[in-house]
Amino acid sequence: MSKNKTKKKSKKNQSRDLKIIIVGDSGTGKTSFVNRYILNKFADNYQATIATQFSSKILQINNITYRLQFWDIAGQDRNIATTNIFCKNANGIVLCCEINDKKTLENTIIWKTSIEQNIDVTNVPMIIIQNKCDLLGSELDYNKNIEELKEFGEKHGVVNSFRTSALNGYGIQESMEFLINEIIKVTDFDENESDDGGRDTIDINDEPRTIRGKNNGCC
Repeated sequence: MSKNKTKKKSKKNQSRDLKIIIVGDSGTGKTSFVNRYILNKFADNYQATIATQFSSKILQINNITYRLQFWDIAGQDRNIATTNIFCKNANGIVLCCEINDKKTLENTIIWKTSIEQNIDVTNVPMIIIQNKCDLLGSELDYNKNIEELKEFGEKHGVVNSFRTSALNGYGIQESMEFLINEIIKVTDFDENESDDGGRDTIDINDEPRTIRGKNNGCC
C-alpha cells in the first residue's frame, strides 16, 4: 500500500455544524418556533427576546452527526441593520411572520435584504414560515390560500414557504426537515468534518441561552 494513501474517515465519526438564523418581526413567534422544534414544548407566557437567543440540537442523518445551532434574533426594528453581527457564517435562514399580520410577511423581505447586504448568502437556503396558523381554526383550515404565501416566497427568492403553529407543532418538523436537507445539499462540508468519537446520540437538546452584545464569540 502506498505511504501517501490516507485512511478514509468513517462516516460514523463525522460531525458537522449547521448555523441556522431565525429572523422576523417581534411577536411572530420565533422563539416559540425554536422551542417547539428543539424541546417540543410551548410556553403561554410571552417574553420578547433581547438581543439574540442561542439554542442547539443534535441530529444524526445517514450516520453523520449534525450539530444544529439556532440563533434567534430579536425582532425590534433597531436590530434589522445589525443582523450581520450574528448572521456571519450562517448555513440557513428562517424568515418568520405571523398568519394574521400581513405586514410581518412583507417585512420578511426587509430582513432578507438586510442580511443579503451584509453577508454572502450564496448557497444559504432561506425559507419563510407563517406562524400561528392555529388561529385559522381547525387543521383543515391551516392551508387556506397557502398558494399566495408560496407565490410570495417564490417571487422573492426563498426556496420554500410553510404554515406553522408553535402552539400545537403543526408544520414545525416538516419545515425544518426541508431546510436541513436543502442545507446539506448545497453546503461543502469537506473542511468542517471532525471526529466526535463515533457517538450515537440522537436529539440532544439545549435550553435556550440569551446572548447580549457583539463580543460574545457569536461569529
